[in-house]
Amino acid sequence: MATYISLCEAGAEFDIKIISLKNNDQSDPEYAALNPKKKVPYLVVNGRGLSENIAIQAWIAETFPAANLMPADPWDSKRALSYMGWFGAGIHPNLTRHFKPVKFCSDVNSHDDIKQKARAMYMEQLALIEAELAGKTWFFDHYTVCDSYFFWIYERAVVEGFDLTAFEYCTAHSVRMRERESVQRVLAHTAS
Repeated sequence: MATYISLCEAGAEFDIKIISLKNNDQSDPEYAALNPKKKVPYLVVNGRGLSENIAIQAWIAETFPAANLMPADPWDSKRALSYMGWFGAGIHPNLTRHFKPVKFCSDVNSHDDIKQKARAMYMEQLALIEAELAGKTWFFDHYTVCDSYFFWIYERAVVEGFDLTAFEYCTAHSVRMRERESVQRVLAHTAS
């Protein structure tokens, strides 16, 4: 979702194929031949593939500079990469553990414990993001790829049934994101 939103924000021309992790589409032989990591997102440009959200988001921002999807200041640009690294390595894994505890433990009696711990760890990290977003509209002084990535992090937790009402600034960020044309386009497409 984050990559899709950023491609829309950039005004890129592209085709999209939705890969359902729930349905295990990433293990389909055709997709696995294209992307042996069997992960999403995966971007193919001129026959070359790029994986990992941070790399894809950075590529989109660099390839479409007029869209202003990364901070221009070199320090803030690195902070944007740091945010996305945090989202990808520090927060996303907790959502995965909650969504598919069987990937981490075959003992079904342990799944509730894994989910409980994953939710607690997610909430701990979200509290830090709440402090980061306090009084801000976006992560930086304008919309960036960090905002599309965080939107996915937040929305995935909503899908998982996490109660996020205590997170005023994170929730306001999600509401602002839902007002963007790019997000409305992506949500309409992924809902169908």
